Amino acid sequence: MDDLDINRLFLKVKKSYGNVPEDVEKVFSLLVSTTLRYRDDLKSSLGVILTVADVRVTLDWLLEFMKTKKFPVTNNAVCRDLLKIWTEALALKNYLKESE
Repeated sequence: MDDLDINRLFLKVKKSYGNVPEDVEKVFSLLVSTTLRYRDDLKSSLGVILTVADVRVTLDWLLEFMKTKKFPVTNNAVCRDLLKIWTEALALKNYLKESE
């Protein structure tokens, strides 16, 4: 998966929502940058290739996490770790709201 694939995927998701506010743009930018960093780390440390399918699965999980604040029960370490990276990065930027 190269940078262009990742950017295309996030642009496709973003377009499906139409015009998005600036804060959503910032979230997408954060997700792209953390995904690219994770992809590079994964490949250099373990020789594992992050795929578009992995990112799509993780996006679905992120949306579910935003609703439930629960991580999925899974054996998919690649997607699970990416979701953890995303949620930690989003929390650091105060993009995750506490459940009420």
